[in-house]
Amino acid sequence: AGSLRGLLRKGCRLLQLPLAGSRLCLYEDGTELTESYFRALPPQTELVLLGPGESWRGCASDIERLLAAFCSQQGAVVEAARRLLTDERAPHRQKLLADLIHNLSENILAEDKEDDKKWFEGLESRFKNKSSYLRHSCESRMRGYMREVTGFISNVHPSARDAYRAIIDLMADKLKSGKYNGCYFDRREKEEAARLCTAEGWFSCQVP
Repeated sequence: AGSLRGLLRKGCRLLQLPLAGSRLCLYEDGTELTESYFRALPPQTELVLLGPGESWRGCASDIERLLAAFCSQQGAVVEAARRLLTDERAPHRQKLLADLIHNLSENILAEDKEDDKKWFEGLESRFKNKSSYLRHSCESRMRGYMREVTGFISNVHPSARDAYRAIIDLMADKLKSGKYNGCYFDRREKEEAARLCTAEGWFSCQVP
């Protein structure tokens, strides 16, 4: 289909759903599609057609109970995830479960290098704990974004380049004053609202 509306119409006709109130979302995380989002999707993206009143939270919702039991029943969680991975044929769900098993099998709560040497393999010796490395990683990513934004200036119309540079300068100053938002990835950050992860280091999907 060449448009979201066209695909929605075809899907409703095929599944005998009413067009009014029906909508399409991503299979992976349940993000509801807009026309512009639909046009930007890569080929072979898996979608879910929802009828009026139906909801879909994404394939990750199938393993929420595993995450909820993590702290108290880690061994049981890993075994349950392995069984589900064996039985489940959906490739996206398999990847999520494989990642979950890998993460739960690691010594996640350990912070210092001496307590989890395997985690630090391949990293520079200056990093003595996980939070310092993740903070550095976030700062590096922010600097990379700024380089991309700065490099885009050649695509800006000449009449708008001065204003674009001024905006870039403001953004750069803001990032520098906030130490490039390294706190986003630092699970030891005391201010909960300043980080994107939990105190254990888990990240959750940030889309609506």
